Amino acid sequence: MRKMRKISIEPVTRIEGHLGVTVNVDEHSRIITDAYAYSPMFRGFEIILRGREPSEAVMITQRSCGVCPVPHAMSSVIAVDQTYRASPPPLAVVLRDMVHGAEQLYDAEVGVINLECPDYSETAVRMFNPEWWNEAERTRAENVEIHGFNTIADIMRALNPLSGELYLRSLIVQKAGHNMAAIFGAKHPHVHSFIPGGIAKSEISANDIESYLTLLMRHVAFVKEIVAATDDLLNFVIEQGYENVGVRVANLGSAGAYHSDPEAYSAEYSEMNEYGISRMVSPGIMLKGELVTNKLIDFNVGVREFVERSWYENEWEHEVHEDQLGNEIAREHPWNKRTVPKPGAYGNFTAAYSWVCSPRWNNWKGDKKNYVVELGPLARMWITAKSRIVDEATGHSIKFELPEALIPGFKYAQPMHFEWEIPKMPNAVERVRARAYYCAYSAYCLLKLVEKALELLKAGKTDVWKRYEKPSDGMGFGAIEAMRGACLHWCVMKKGKIHNYQYHAPSTWNASPRDPEGNPGPYEEALINTPVTEAGEPSKWKGIDIVRTIRSFDPCLGCAVHVHIGDSIVKHELLPFAVPPSTPERLRS
Repeated sequence: MRKMRKISIEPVTRIEGHLGVTVNVDEHSRIITDAYAYSPMFRGFEIILRGREPSEAVMITQRSCGVCPVPHAMSSVIAVDQTYRASPPPLAVVLRDMVHGAEQLYDAEVGVINLECPDYSETAVRMFNPEWWNEAERTRAENVEIHGFNTIADIMRALNPLSGELYLRSLIVQKAGHNMAAIFGAKHPHVHSFIPGGIAKSEISANDIESYLTLLMRHVAFVKEIVAATDDLLNFVIEQGYENVGVRVANLGSAGAYHSDPEAYSAEYSEMNEYGISRMVSPGIMLKGELVTNKLIDFNVGVREFVERSWYENEWEHEVHEDQLGNEIAREHPWNKRTVPKPGAYGNFTAAYSWVCSPRWNNWKGDKKNYVVELGPLARMWITAKSRIVDEATGHSIKFELPEALIPGFKYAQPMHFEWEIPKMPNAVERVRARAYYCAYSAYCLLKLVEKALELLKAGKTDVWKRYEKPSDGMGFGAIEAMRGACLHWCVMKKGKIHNYQYHAPSTWNASPRDPEGNPGPYEEALINTPVTEAGEPSKWKGIDIVRTIRSFDPCLGCAVHVHIGDSIVKHELLPFAVPPSTPERLRS
């Protein structure tokens, strides 16, 4: 007879809380049989934006998060560009990308070194997988000449929170990313220079770009160490039997990033496919491992957002029936969906159980079915490699090289060749690996963007804003990659004001609850059938495999939910599992 155990963990995330997960585990088979991910936090951005100028959304939506504000600024300003039909000059497109890329670099370092790999540090492994530790001390690190750590155990020590060498050095290098973003963004977090029709910086000089490049080379140097150390660590973890942890089907989505041809960017919705294809990170949707589309318009039209298992009302008018090209727009599309809170019982997994909604992608040109799609570095690297649109993609991998970077304090100065290969399946380990490689690929793309900026300056194309006439009505869709996956914004303007504004962070998709058909979201799907490797008796399990799976997506719930209920106060009776045992008594009520 099966003996089941319920394990509940809240909060799960290190960077931003408000995420809980409850799983059922078969103690005999040591397999997770069911899982529910939920967010008990509510915020108000989508409602706050109603009736405002669309341009204000660029500033306000960034406040979703202090870690990844720039993708919201990027997606928002693209959506507002379209709403206003305000196409920026090419140099503005490049500078926006350079600000965006600066954040991608530091955010990847945060994710890999400070948020995910500590689950594989000496501290964690000694506690939860002691047999790994003994093997790690005996296992030589293959890339020792790059990262300087002789054994896998040495890498694990370097990842110990607040004391390990890699952990601390990552915190220092991240400052360069903030400073890079501030050169053209005025500040970071929450940049001030993104405006419809361009970027608000009066004069652009070669000195600005030189300053940016100087800071970029610190990341070029450090990411070589990150990828080398991560590869050695994760290869070891796979060898310990971790391949089946966090597995799910390869249903993946990418919005793309970094415009190789800034002249192609346009505020015309009808031209979105063309500039999407020009991105160095390819946009697209993949279903069951097969590429379905690389067109951003296809991506947009297929989006659905369901609220049946979330704490929202499901009543709104179907106002937008077609996009600007005549494609049918569903009632559940964000151009129609409204954010109307309807608080419910906490911990009731048979009904609504999360403030996160359930975005799905409808294969509207194919079988018309709704698919649970995962977003993130693994998705965009996989889609870019498979698409073979960019020169670096081979169909099964992405190949690129980072140049020499002789900088004091960094261990490997020589040029370094990288090849990220499509894995057998999406799993916890490969999500972390893809994030490390995407950091390196971002550095590679930014070097190209620096060259492009200098070319435009040399050619005298120095304009960074173009005057436009604001229409009375309009619609827009903005899409760009945040570190955690695609960041998507939708705007509907009527009589010069926001009539409806909706946006999705990557965690909105990845942390989504069940949909109306009962399909679990990506977090939940990745947990179901995951084996438990944690040592010890089941009664003493803490759930390390659960948090490793969830953290492999690098969740950030601050961006994922947006609800505002005015002066109302809603109280829920917390179930016992919702309060960690370490919580002081004064905070338990």
